Amino acid sequence: MSTPGRAPGTSPDVAPGSPRGRVGRLYGASPWHLVALLGCFALAAYAVSRMRDDPALLRIAIWFVGAAVVWDLVVGPLIALADRGLRPLRARPRRISLLNHVRVPALMSGLLLVVWAPVILQRSEQVFRTKAGLSQDPYLARWIAITAALFALSGLVYAIRWVRGARSASDPAEPAAPGGAPAPLPARPSET
Repeated sequence: MSTPGRAPGTSPDVAPGSPRGRVGRLYGASPWHLVALLGCFALAAYAVSRMRDDPALLRIAIWFVGAAVVWDLVVGPLIALADRGLRPLRARPRRISLLNHVRVPALMSGLLLVVWAPVILQRSEQVFRTKAGLSQDPYLARWIAITAALFALSGLVYAIRWVRGARSASDPAEPAAPGGAPAPLPARPSET
């Protein structure tokens, strides 16, 4: 359905010939996206200029590029493969899906592992002891405990949702709406 006087395929809030329309056609996104991207580049350039004389700059750049390559070629495909393996956990119609109750704690645990990997895997004992004055010994046990707690909490939420869904499915007085919530009661006829 097109509006008279407007070219087919143009957005109703962007007038033909407006700067936003020209930038959108040339750049492929809104001008705000371009401004945000340029701001990110400016911030990165500022950070590099502050570290210009630091001998660790080359190691940081190599690590950054290596992390991007490892993410794209190893970690990303592994995550996609693991997610594909979780597909059988998807719910059938009118059932509670287990898929996100496994995904969320796994992703949170993985993020914690990535952020705290040097201390969890005890790869920087001397530096950590010098800087923080602490030992790295408890971090692996703490990460395992947090991971177990995340999965236990997610399992508890799944069990509660499953019981509520089973209860509402067995109660004919309260038909269940999609998603496991009780359906709203029908409206009363108006009295005139």
